[in-house]
Amino acid sequence: MLAQAAAPGWAQLSPSEKNILAPLEREWDQLDPERRQRWIGLAARYPNLPPDRQQRIQQRMREWSSLSPAEREKARERYRELRKLPPEQREALRKRWLEYQQLPSEKREQFRENRGPGATPGKDRGSDDTTKPPR
Repeated sequence: MLAQAAAPGWAQLSPSEKNILAPLEREWDQLDPERRQRWIGLAARYPNLPPDRQQRIQQRMREWSSLSPAEREKARERYRELRKLPPEQREALRKRWLEYQQLPSEKREQFRENRGPGATPGKDRGSDDTTKPPR
């Protein structure tokens, strides 16, 4: 009962929380209490965030809710692996990701096609040039 009070079900959320967390509605009641609390905390901060950040959060919630359980587990594992990297490597990877995002969509598609299944993010088969597809 205490966990229920600490992490309310969807029906107990305020209208504002429901509006902000709408992409998670379908799975809300299956989330563990700790995750629900984190999302409720985000919903409390959300109105004070800049519009571009709000938009990014909404997009990520929609993307997350569309993933299968296997895809979510894979994403969580990637996150855990990235968190193990030294700060310098994480920063270098972040910079490469930002560079990648600036590429035209055709170039990004070329990268995805050349990577193939099972490619490790941040490992480009020996090339440091982020403007060329991996070998």
